[in-house]
Amino acid sequence: MNFDNLKQKMDAENMDNTQIPTNIKDLKTSNMPIEKVRKRMITEIIVQLVCIILFFIFPSYITMNPLAKGVYYIMMFVIALITFGYLSKMVWFLNKTSKLSGDSKETVVGFIYDLKLTLEVYKTAGIAGSLLLPFPMIALAMGHATKHETLFNNLISLNFTPIQILTIAPGYLVFALIVYFVTQSWSNSLYVKPIKELEKTLQEFEVEN
Repeated sequence: MNFDNLKQKMDAENMDNTQIPTNIKDLKTSNMPIEKVRKRMITEIIVQLVCIILFFIFPSYITMNPLAKGVYYIMMFVIALITFGYLSKMVWFLNKTSKLSGDSKETVVGFIYDLKLTLEVYKTAGIAGSLLLPFPMIALAMGHATKHETLFNNLISLNFTPIQILTIAPGYLVFALIVYFVTQSWSNSLYVKPIKELEKTLQEFEVEN
């Protein structure tokens, strides 16, 4: 028996055992969070597109004064452009992650990184949308009633005294903040929990190794 060859073989096997594996058996369960995120994102894209269509169609079924309708459509068009911006980012994310298996550390790390970037775009768009959304909502609420036409015209042209403006501005900011926090809470409830699950799995893998 060639003891030198046997020793070399054993040394080689020991070296292989010290290498950190790239496949993580515990990350088999990461397929579930990954698929959960993808399904939620697909559903949200569909819901957002349906909402945009409904928002553009709705004024056709009620009577609005021309100025209010014009303001409504202009602001909704801007909001729709912002929405399409982050929806396109979501579509990019879905295309990039369409063939992920979730059974390797590198795959999950890349998935988390891309998802966080996508959420940053989502949240930035949420800030812009929350600042703009009060305008079409006010136009919709006040523009369909004739008795509010003069008040709405004064509001758009800021034909108010400084005291009245200081009274109206906090209400606008409160409404915008409500929209913002609702948007952020919605995105966190959909995507933050799966991210934490994936990060926890990665941390457990690091501890084991």
